[in-house]
Formats: sequence, C-alpha cells, structure tokens
Amino acid sequence: MDNTAAGIPEDAPLVTVRRGPTTESVHRGRLVFCDPAGNVLDATGDPEAHVFARSSAKPFQALPLVLSGAAAAFGLADDELAVACASHNAEEPHLAAVRSLLEKAGLSERDLQSGAHPPMHAPEAERLVRAGEAPRPIHGNCSGKHAGMLAVCAHEGIDTGGYRNPDHPLQRRILHLISKVCGLRGDEALVTGDDCGVPTFALPLRGLATGFARLATGEGLPDEVAGAAERLGRAMREHPFMVAGTGRFDTEVMGATDVVCKSGAEGVFAAGSAGGWGLAVKISDGGGRAVRPAAVAALGRRGVETLGDGAATRRDLHGGAVGEIGPSV
Repeated sequence: MDNTAAGIPEDAPLVTVRRGPTTESVHRGRLVFCDPAGNVLDATGDPEAHVFARSSAKPFQALPLVLSGAAAAFGLADDELAVACASHNAEEPHLAAVRSLLEKAGLSERDLQSGAHPPMHAPEAERLVRAGEAPRPIHGNCSGKHAGMLAVCAHEGIDTGGYRNPDHPLQRRILHLISKVCGLRGDEALVTGDDCGVPTFALPLRGLATGFARLATGEGLPDEVAGAAERLGRAMREHPFMVAGTGRFDTEVMGATDVVCKSGAEGVFAAGSAGGWGLAVKISDGGGRAVRPAAVAALGRRGVETLGDGAATRRDLHGGAVGEIGPSV
C-alpha cells in the first residue's frame, strides 16, 4: 500500500524495543528542527504533514492570559502562569495554584469546564479513592489551562459560561495567535475538539517546531507577543514541577536543561532553545513509552546531553534485566 496516497505521513523508525538481543517492537515517527524563521534545520520523516499538537499547544493557548493584561491585573505569580501551561499531576501544589489563579480572578472551581478524570499522580488518585471522593474538574490535567482561559474572560468582561465554544472570542483569538506564532499560512491550522472540551489544533509538524523556537527566543514575533512568550517560557523553566509533576518527562527536561518544552497526547513532544531552534516530535502510533527515548536522542543532536542517551533497561517482574527500549539510531 502507498502510505502517502493513503494519507499516512512518511515516517521512520525512531525507537526500538529489544528483548534480549532481538528486536521485539519498533515505534516509527517524525521529527523536525526549525529556526524562528520557520526554516527546517534537520528532519526525519515528513515535516509538512499535520499533527494534532494537543497539550503541546498549551503555552500558546496561555498567551492571552499575559497579552490581555489579566496576569498583571490579578497579580498572578509565575507558578500560576506555569500551571496555566500545564498537564499537571493534580498533586497538592498544582491544585493550590489552580485554586489561587481562580480566586484572584474572582472565580472558583465551579466555573471550570475542563472535565474530570483521576489524578495522573497515582498516590493522589489512591488518596481520593480511600477518601471516597470522586475526581473533580480541578483534578483534570487541563484545569490550569481552563483556569487561565476563565481569568482572561473575567478580566475582559466576556462570557465565562461559553468559553469552550470554538466561536467564543477567546478561542478565536487563540487560533489567530497560534497561526501567527507557528508561522502558518491562512487556514493551515485545522480545528477540532480536544478531550477537555476546548478546541485543539492540527498543524504541520514544522509549524509546531517553529512555534517553540519563537517561544524560546521571541524572534519573529511582534514585541508584545514576544514579551508574553518570554514570560510564559521563563515561568515554565523556573517552575518545571508545575508544568507536569513527580516522575514526568517535561519536569525532568526543564529541571536539567535550559530548554522550554511541553508534551502532548498521542506521542507529541515539542521543545525550544534560546540558542535559536525548536524541535517537534510525533510518534506515529501514539505510543507514550517512545516519547522519552525519541526526544532525548533528538535533543542530543543539538548538544543537549544531560539527559543521557535515551535508552532504558526493561525488567521482568523479579527485577531482572530482559531488554532495552532506546533510540533506533
């Protein structure tokens, strides 16, 4: 079958899973490095095929929180800005920051429309079960993003009840900003619904890498947008725990390097460096276990070597080593 004719982007083996010396599974994918001007610096697979950015778009979705003046008017701290960009674990510091952001905007948990799921942090999920409590929207990993959107609406006096609607003024503004920041042409961004109920965007992988190059450098952006991007990127780097949490890859990367990064569902990862480049990775089968080795190996191409080589030992139920998962190249 011609994969291109079938609408399947050209990709390549990125991560290999071995049991003993034998290959057991292979994760294919695509990755691209771009500069802030949108020039492709390096690529594996097709950088032009669309990818749903999912949660990797959260730093862009948070831009209106700064640009509108809401962050300044409500006196938001950097940890609250970081949680507005987060896919958090629902550990207590995350919940406290979301509540604080809402309270400063004159809102509460009741205003959140982010949907509920168990905390991503297993001990917190177990605590809820033991207490007989059902997960609430604040426990959802997107509650910080929704709190930030609500704060913009409260500051500007626009409808908070319908903020999730794609035709809401805030969502239209976010789509415009994503197109601008990611260097997209016309209607190149495709819009549909994310799991938390707000719009999500499909864009060329090249565009996601360009957006993170601009997020990290401010280059190629109008001054006010560059300033907002710089503040959000700094907040994420200075508070990496708030962006994800215990045991999470984004927190590990930003805690050990000078890049700003954000993972997304279905095997997406994006990062940007003040050195003038952005990276976007998509695992074709959406396998989350492949993100870390693929991303670590890709970052190593740009001299980001503090995370190791991306390989990890696979162990049996008795703790014995039985294989490895690591970069294919």
